Parts: sequence; C-alpha cells; structure tokens
Amino acid sequence: MLHHSTSFNTLKTYNLHGDLKLEIDIKDNPYNFSPESLFQMAVRINKKRQFLFVSRLLGKHLAVDPAISLGTGTILASMLMEDEGLDGHPLVNEIIQMINSEIPNRQLSLDSLAYKTELPNKTVFIGFAETATGLGHAVFHHFENAHYIHTTREEILHMEPSFYFEEEHSHATSHSVYAPEQTLKEAETIVLIDDEITTGLTLSNLIVALNVSFPGKRYKILSILDWRTEVHQQDFIHLMNKHNISAEVITIMGGQFKLLNEATIEEKEIPFLDDKQSHTVFADEELALEITSKYQSEHGSYCNFTGRFGLASDLHVEMDGWIERFINKLPNLDRDKSTLVIGIGENIYFPLRFALTFGNNTKVQTTTRSPILAKTDELYPIQHKCKFILPDSNGIDQYLYNLSETNWEQIIVISESVQDPATWFPLLSHLETLAPVSWLSLTMPVRGEI
Repeated sequence: MLHHSTSFNTLKTYNLHGDLKLEIDIKDNPYNFSPESLFQMAVRINKKRQFLFVSRLLGKHLAVDPAISLGTGTILASMLMEDEGLDGHPLVNEIIQMINSEIPNRQLSLDSLAYKTELPNKTVFIGFAETATGLGHAVFHHFENAHYIHTTREEILHMEPSFYFEEEHSHATSHSVYAPEQTLKEAETIVLIDDEITTGLTLSNLIVALNVSFPGKRYKILSILDWRTEVHQQDFIHLMNKHNISAEVITIMGGQFKLLNEATIEEKEIPFLDDKQSHTVFADEELALEITSKYQSEHGSYCNFTGRFGLASDLHVEMDGWIERFINKLPNLDRDKSTLVIGIGENIYFPLRFALTFGNNTKVQTTTRSPILAKTDELYPIQHKCKFILPDSNGIDQYLYNLSETNWEQIIVISESVQDPATWFPLLSHLETLAPVSWLSLTMPVRGEI
C-alpha cells in the first residue's frame, strides 16, 4: 500500500543554536513532502531535550490556515482508509499538493470535509493532548458510526478517569481519559493519533494501559512524523508481541534524527503579561447551554464538541450548524478582515472549524505550554514570545509565539469556559496592543462582565 513505500532518502542538517546541530535522515516519505512544508526546527528550553519539531500544520506554535491543518487530518484519514481495505479519500492528492505548495485552498478544504466513510470494525479514535487533540479530531471527522476521545491533563471534578497513563520520562500521571468505559469496551479497533512519535514510549504506555483495562483490541497508530530508531521500532514490536497486541504504525514521514553536540542555552527571562485592563466576554446563553458539558473542573465548564468526554459521529455533525449560528450572533465582527483566531490549550479543532467557517482571511493558533527559545535569526521559526498564566493551566506557564509577526485587523479569542474574567485580562490586554480583540466563551456559566 502507498504508505508503506519509500520515495527517497533525504539527509538534512539543522544548525539550531551555537554548536547545537540536528541531523535528520528521512527514510519514508510516500507523498514526497518537503520537510519544510511539514515542520521547522527550534530550540526547546529543556535540559532533557533541547530541540523541537515546530509543526507548520497543527496551529499550535505557529499560526496556520485552517485548510492546511484540517487537510493534514484528511491525509491521515485517507491512509487509514486504505490500510483498512477501503478506497482512500478522493481528494487526497489535491490536499497533498496544497500542503506541499503551502497555498491554502478553502474550497478544496470544504469539499474534502464532505467526504465520510464507515470502517469495517467498531472504531474509537483517541487524540493525544495537548498538541494532537485537533489533529485526532480532524481524522475522526471523515468516519461515520465511530467515536472520538482525546486524552486530557485536566482534572475533572467528581469523575474518575476510565484509565490514565504516563508520558515518557514522567514520574507523574500526565494523561487521563474520561470517556465512557462502554465506548472502549465495545470498540474492536482503537486508532491513536499523535503529531510526532519520537521513541514510542508514550505510545507503548498508552497501549499497554488500554490493553489491561480493555483487552483484545487491535491498534492503528497515526502520526505525521515518526522518528523512532530501528532499536525503538524493534522494542515496540517486541512489547506488542509480549502482550499479544496487534498494532500498526502509519505515518506521513518517517526517519531518524541524530543530535550533534549540545549547547548551553541561556535566555533572558521574560516577564509575565500583567496588564489588568478589563474586557467583556461574549457568550450566548441559549447556544452555550446546547453544548455545555455536565462535567466541570474547578476552573469552569467544558464544551461537548471537544471530545474530552467522548464524541459520537452524529453529534459531531451538529457542530457545523452550531458554529454558523454562533458566528451570526457575534457583534461587530467583519468576516472579510484578516483575523487571527486563538484557541486555548487542548481546544484546537473547534477554533479550526470556526476559522474555516468565519472567513477566507483567517489563521488559527492556540496557547501552548512548550517553552521555546525565541531569537531573531532570519531563518529561525520562533521570533517572539509572550508568557502568561491562564486559570485552567494549573500554574503551568503558557506561551503564544510570533504574535507580532503579522498585522492582523482583528483577533478572536475562543475560550472554552470563563469563570473569573479578570484572570484573562493580562493576555487580552496584550493582544489589544496588536489588534482589536473579541473574546468569546463557548459554555456557561460565565461570571462577571457579559
């Protein structure tokens, strides 16, 4: 099948910072993507791992056109269709060409979203928090009679997770899944979606944890990038065989990387955003109540459309109409203006679909916990950053990158929930220095100014 072929080998060296260099050997690239169309390399402020593949597709660290991001999910969905003996997505070649050219095609995106099919087995899709929640959802979009869940780092009040697992190199539980156990029990195939596989340890931890709680499932792992060494790949196969688990990895680009040298990375400490100018949040009670989950954290409510508590294909279909109705109720927004849509944390897919519906001149970016070195080298992807705390981040620093790189005419911040408006003001005040800001809350209750 197409995704098992190898198109060419590419050896590329990235000069990251000082003596810090990374060499990449691309060995599997069935669609002939240029590495530059998929990612750029940056320096991570982390002693354990000093580099980061900065995706040009996800809308996490860099703003992205929603057609590009959603199209990436379509490609992985098409690869899964073929792997399961179905025809691939009919527009996949056009989408590949769009992403390689880096020229978004909104009509192509809308046309491609219309195509859905049904897998031969009962299937549950699971996206990895925080980066791949939107990607997982974009894959799931193309399948009927299926379910989607994404792992979460949130702590939900009065609710025990169906299961949890640890991320590699972590001594504390880092991912929880709160979906109904029945959904996982009934599944025959579980499809795991991540943006990047480095060693496969996180993947192994999740599959083994799932197999203990829900034995006998077959697994398909979808990822944009797969950097496992041959040793890592053999370790993964050995572990799966040991537990008698059927698992297959399907990726858009695969190879290995080698870190050449290390560097002492020093960055001037940047202050937290601290302006306290007040802002008004827009929430429509009638619409919000339609999608507000019954589950809450100590920081507020959740949206049923994210998949944090399980999302069936039929409910997913309702999102299109809801977004259009929501946009039509927004005050004082020009859908023709250049607009940056900012999502928060794990809530990535909804802002992508919002931006696609809102207008042709939109891009999407979400807040992140990844601490990346910012520097003004011409070819370096992260030029500027701001640091802040959000009410639902459990005290973990949050970042947005390259906000001042583009002259936006308006900014829309999409919050899943707003409990204490004042805790958002530092971020919103900073964004107001760049462009007029509209602040939206998807769920109720909202307390304070409305």
